[in-house]
This record gives sequence, C-alpha cells and structure tokens, in this order.
Amino acid sequence: MDYFVTVREEVLREVASSVIAKITKYMIENNISTDHKNPISVMLDKVYDLSDSLIEHPDYGMDDLEKISAKLSFAKEYIDEMIECNG
Repeated sequence: MDYFVTVREEVLREVASSVIAKITKYMIENNISTDHKNPISVMLDKVYDLSDSLIEHPDYGMDDLEKISAKLSFAKEYIDEMIECNG
C-alpha cells in the first residue's frame, strides 16, 4: 500500500466528515428533512457515499482520490454558499 495514498484517503475522510457536519447543521437549522427529494438532502447522501467509498475501495489510486477531492470541494463550497446566503 502506498503511504501517500493512505494519507490522502485519511485527509479526504476528515474533509468528508466536516462537510457532512456542515450540511447536517444547515439542514437542522433550516428544518430540511432527509426526504431524498431536496437537493441538500441529496448532496448529504452523495457526500456520505464518497466517504464510504474511501473505506470500501482500498485500491483507489491518486487519480481516483483527486476526483473525490474535487467532488468534496464542490460540496463544501456549495454548502458554504448556502450558509452565507441564508445566514
């Protein structure tokens, strides 16, 4: 196992946890249910899936991790913007 891949996976799991916490807090504060129809709820599901995939697929390479990183970055930026816009 490549040390750098392992470290990158660990960092991405921490990022995913942070994004999950932000989305969950936003949903609670704005009374958004997890009905899987609301875009924020769908995003939460997707971030959970990304986080789980980091554990379930030990054969990821750096290219795979970069794709996951980009998706998590988008989710983080999106929820940060939602928080800023809706105060």
